[in-house]
Amino acid sequence: MPRIDAPTVAEHHVMRRDAIIAAARDLLGTAGASAVTPAAVAGRSGLARTSVYQYFPSTGALLAAAVEATFTDSSAALAAGVEQAGDPRSHIHAYVRDALRLAARDHSPFHQLTLSDLPPECVARVRELHDELVAPLRSAVDAFGVRDTEVVTGIVFGAISAAVQLVDHGRDLDETTTATLGFIDAGLDAAR
Repeated sequence: MPRIDAPTVAEHHVMRRDAIIAAARDLLGTAGASAVTPAAVAGRSGLARTSVYQYFPSTGALLAAAVEATFTDSSAALAAGVEQAGDPRSHIHAYVRDALRLAARDHSPFHQLTLSDLPPECVARVRELHDELVAPLRSAVDAFGVRDTEVVTGIVFGAISAAVQLVDHGRDLDETTTATLGFIDAGLDAAR
């Protein structure tokens, strides 16, 4: 009988699945979608490749779980930060600050993950997850009172993505955040 590493078999399965997803997320963030293979995840998690297949029957399913977990965690963190802010401008600032902090700290969905990197079964879900990720920003921009919420939200999100690239290439996080907020504030004021 195989050895379990938890008080119950069910908890053992949850721990293994979580370890597999954590390894897949790490590979996704450090080496990209093409690096997320059952063999690589098995090596990173310390489990046998057959164990990975026990939980995820294909590379696509494994990658989908890693992407979903990354988006879900980031969406929750961003929504919580926005909720704690005061007025709409503060909501937008909180979203921008938290998005840049998440991107600098770990493997967030703000890093380069193109839909072409993903198997077809992941693409539709990533679009849904992206909409959930942007929802708190869209609400804050709408509450700010701009003429075209969708356009302004897209531009703000684009500024965040550009700032993430700057930080990834060595720019200081605090300086980049301050510059990004200044740029966004000027655009918000012009868009009213």
